[in-house]
Amino acid sequence: MLRYILPLLVFLSFSSRAFSQASITAQAFAEVISALTATETSQLNFGKFSPEVQGGQVIVTPDGIRSTNGAVILSGGIAKSGIFYITGTPEAMFSIQLPNGPAVLTHQNSSKTMMVNNWISYPNAGNGTGVLANGQQFVYLGATLNVGSILDNPVGLYSGAFNLTFAYN
Repeated sequence: MLRYILPLLVFLSFSSRAFSQASITAQAFAEVISALTATETSQLNFGKFSPEVQGGQVIVTPDGIRSTNGAVILSGGIAKSGIFYITGTPEAMFSIQLPNGPAVLTHQNSSKTMMVNNWISYPNAGNGTGVLANGQQFVYLGATLNVGSILDNPVGLYSGAFNLTFAYN
């Protein structure tokens, strides 16, 4: 009987090794996508206005509609939302991050300033809110300009800069 058990034990020890391993060649993939680009095609412009004695606010919506709060009186001039042309990989989702705080507009001939805040965009800001249909998308930006009295904000041109961030999701 030992004569039958010993070859069986030898066979089983080799058999278990043969079944305890398996090798396979697997595949890995990677895809490089186009860089996300953003171009300012229209600057945010609050147009012409007079702050009068008390000042107030000039509001420009993402679709370019201008309105006021307070004693500000609108005049001629062109008010426009900021427009940004975004390009990248077709059908990819991207996020829009608006400025974290206010932007300061400074008078061209003095140190007088006005603040821009209450940023709003279309598509809405946030993660995955924009889609690059056919690899492109326009983003429209509006905001509120806080205007002081005519003494605080004398006649003249005011300008300043702000940062937006667009990123793939």
